[in-house]
Amino acid sequence: MIFITGDTHRELDIHTINPREFVEGRTLTRDDYVIICGDFGCIWDGGSGD
Repeated sequence: MIFITGDTHRELDIHTINPREFVEGRTLTRDDYVIICGDFGCIWDGGSGD
């Protein structure tokens, strides 16, 4: 299965890929894809790995 979503920003949109709302995500396998088109502002926390 392939799932596509738009911009995802930490505080504003993270709920859209949270298992409570993205129920299909609970059964994802290595053969499935979640593609985020646009900004994905969830990995930046100000740490040295940014």
